[in-house]
Amino acid sequence: MEGHNVMAAMSVGAAHAVKKAMEQFKIPGTVILSIGPAEEQLMSRPYLVREGYLKDVDAGIITHIQNSLSTGYGLQNYALIGAKFTFKGRTAHGAVNPWDGIDAVDAVELMDIGFDKLREHLRPTYRGHRTITIGGVQPNIIPDVGQIWWFIRDANGPWAKENFDKLVNIARGAALMTGTTMEMEPFGAAWPSLANKAIAEAIQKNIEMVGMPKWTEDETKFAKEVQKSIGTKEVGLASQVSPLRSDTQNTSSNDIGDYTWNVPMGSLRFPSAIPGVQAHHWTAGIAPTTSIAHKGAVVGAKVMAASILDLLTSPELLAAAKKQFELDTKEIKYFSLLPPGAKPPVDLNREMMDKYRPAMRKFYLSKKAEFK
Repeated sequence: MEGHNVMAAMSVGAAHAVKKAMEQFKIPGTVILSIGPAEEQLMSRPYLVREGYLKDVDAGIITHIQNSLSTGYGLQNYALIGAKFTFKGRTAHGAVNPWDGIDAVDAVELMDIGFDKLREHLRPTYRGHRTITIGGVQPNIIPDVGQIWWFIRDANGPWAKENFDKLVNIARGAALMTGTTMEMEPFGAAWPSLANKAIAEAIQKNIEMVGMPKWTEDETKFAKEVQKSIGTKEVGLASQVSPLRSDTQNTSSNDIGDYTWNVPMGSLRFPSAIPGVQAHHWTAGIAPTTSIAHKGAVVGAKVMAASILDLLTSPELLAAAKKQFELDTKEIKYFSLLPPGAKPPVDLNREMMDKYRPAMRKFYLSKKAEFK
């Protein structure tokens, strides 16, 4: 619940504008629009990088919905490795013959406790969180299957991998202590996003040229009403573009990060969200249905299109971006955080989509989209 639908619409609008300009002014080059399915579960871009889809790409721009029109450079978020650990034992009756059972949920609990004992000895930058996805049926049945889903994060890829490897050893130990077997299913991986300063400087010029949307009184009033309802400051909507700055690394994760360690990437945030609204909260789904999101996406598309055209027409900008990329990646070299043989879970959301798609169809656009 965040507005990723707006990101897709903005990117399509920018790509269309770039295509028209390339045709009109005979600009050579190739532009690729890459959308990331299951991005929130970090399930697409690392696989695309691993399969070589970026090997011929010179530069790119990543984007995200925000309450500002802004760009930045440097590390933006955290690396993450996710996996589901499934333990298998043997069922039995908890009162009649528990000695015949091998409790798989005991292994889940021991793994959880084991990582808690490790926390003291990890870097202060780490994050480790889990949810038990299979925890038994009822008290008098010894569970023969137990499952726990982990996300392990840190400030860079090698540190996250080091922490995750320790977690895997804890899982092996839990299986050994309980007599269960353990299977690990990779479930998401990502490097921290690395935004390129040279491209950010070009994007900033276009941000200042395009400027913020002109909000109406009704739009500002609506934003303040939303802010009041969630108990945050009633500041309305941003009216000024943000200055160029070095980004502060946050502890969230996004699978676009793998792109940024393989190709020089700029970062653009566009103003289609209401200030003060927490991403992933249900209230973050309000603005994307309004004219606020539409106006923000339009200015975002203009900045994106202009910046892509700069990359296509300025060899100097492209050279500066590549030089910056070499400096940024000099100390830490990219490697895939995906385990060998890992395959993308293409059916990950099939059950949910099959359930809700019929109800969503009545909201589909009934006429052909046109760019004018």
